[in-house]
Amino acid sequence: MILLRLSQFMTWPIAFAYFNSLYRLRINGRENLKKVSRPFIIIVNHFSFADSFLFRLILGFATPHLPLRFMAVKKFDWPHLNFLSTIGIIGFIYSIFGVFIVTPGLGLEKNLEEAKRLIGRKQNIVIYPEGKIVIEGAIAPFKPGAAVLAADTGAPVVPIATHIGKKGFLRRELVVNIGEPIRIFAGSQPADATKVFYDAIVDLYNIK
Repeated sequence: MILLRLSQFMTWPIAFAYFNSLYRLRINGRENLKKVSRPFIIIVNHFSFADSFLFRLILGFATPHLPLRFMAVKKFDWPHLNFLSTIGIIGFIYSIFGVFIVTPGLGLEKNLEEAKRLIGRKQNIVIYPEGKIVIEGAIAPFKPGAAVLAADTGAPVVPIATHIGKKGFLRRELVVNIGEPIRIFAGSQPADATKVFYDAIVDLYNIK
């Protein structure tokens, strides 16, 4: 955990240079992160393979919330990412930045075992409920994993939406909106909780 915290902490200048060179970055609602203590779950829409590094800027330089643990897959919709996964580069990046793997088709209960274990150790989880990268400028339907995890563990859920906006002279605007924490209680129906999450992300996404 110490090594993961260090590796994520050290990415701040790289993430700052990368995102601020490509985008006019605007982050709203950071005060909502002060309303939760570890462990918590972050749900966020997924617009790029690199957007995981954006969290280093979202949390801020001196954040107490590191390390984050990211739920991800190793098979992608893009051949170049699958090639990088095949030769081990994706796995290497995952190993040094706190990513744990879920396998489509393995079953929800099995795929959530590691996330539950990490929450039990007071670590914070990031989940992309769409289950894939979506670059069409919209929010794809959510999978129920985050809802089940929140209900089973009682961890608060922080919704975050990222939105690529208008193009300026040199850079496009990248807006990050952080919402109020959401509590899902034990016994909640996954479909109902998933709709709550989806609606929260859509509402945040539509804030320009």
